Amino acid sequence: MGDSPEDRGVAAEARANDAVQPSVPAAPSPREANAKSFIGKLVKAVKDLGFSPKGNPAVRAAMQQCEESQSGAVGNDGVILHTADKGETWEQQESGVAGALYSVCFVNESEGWAVGDSGTVVHSANGGGDWEVQNTGITEQLRGVFFANNSQGWAVGEGGMIIATKDGGAAWDQQSSGTNQILEAVDFAPPKPGEVVIERGWAAGVNGTIVYTSDAGTKWMPQQSKVPEPLYGVFFASESKGWAVGKKGTVLRTSNGGISWDRSAAAAARGESLYDVFFVTAAEGWCVGSHGKLLYSLDGRVWEAVETEVSKEIKTPFWGIAFISSSEGWAVGDNGVILHIEAVQ
Repeated sequence: MGDSPEDRGVAAEARANDAVQPSVPAAPSPREANAKSFIGKLVKAVKDLGFSPKGNPAVRAAMQQCEESQSGAVGNDGVILHTADKGETWEQQESGVAGALYSVCFVNESEGWAVGDSGTVVHSANGGGDWEVQNTGITEQLRGVFFANNSQGWAVGEGGMIIATKDGGAAWDQQSSGTNQILEAVDFAPPKPGEVVIERGWAAGVNGTIVYTSDAGTKWMPQQSKVPEPLYGVFFASESKGWAVGKKGTVLRTSNGGISWDRSAAAAARGESLYDVFFVTAAEGWCVGSHGKLLYSLDGRVWEAVETEVSKEIKTPFWGIAFISSSEGWAVGDNGVILHIEAVQ
């Protein structure tokens, strides 16, 4: 499947370089210094899984699990892939649906949800051994999902659709996003010490759309991204520090919860669209995008390109990235390509 808006539902085309680069902190910590080898880290394995339910599936989104040995991905034709041995072997699981799945979220080694075409939400309570379809009551395509725990979750998609659950998906209710733009991704800030309920969240989408809630979605309010490009990924390391990525190599950063958003120095994207972002600490993060683009930042401001076999030869887009620890993660892309990323400490 090609890397095109028609085939994928997201854009993947060249872009202008970003704004002026901010300065890099002068005295990096030992962890940050070691992270330079985190640039030398990288290609431990690139695997073409070769599953062909209806042609090669486009694996779309990495998932994070609390079990360090487990991870997975979802894709076209209801494909769900799972590994229990850090990617040495992958197995295809039966999702029970035929449409594309775009995003997946696990809150522990057992409980997970995936979302996709026609308002589809599927849930597993046993690590993906079995999946059941949940009733959302909508037909809009769902593009992103986030669960805070095994009860509280949100999914976003076409037409500004946001649905939420307080009981693990037994019932889903619509929330008013205040926009009719496609929402591609959703993320909530981790709770403060002593907090039980997660309340502060962001959703991002086309035309630079960002909406925010401080009350778990009772009310969503617009934020000003100051960019016209579609945004495909959003990640918050805390209630103040967050990032959003999108078309034309757009990388946005906020240090005040989205009251203001500024461009990061991401000239290394070289015009490629960026589809997902993940931070392993409040400073160290990764972006992935079209033509195998993989970017890394030590400070959340300035980004460097990391060359891999995928970016040099295969040129397939990466649609998602996730880490199970600060030193190990996976990026996933078209044709079953899965890149295993392992830090060299």
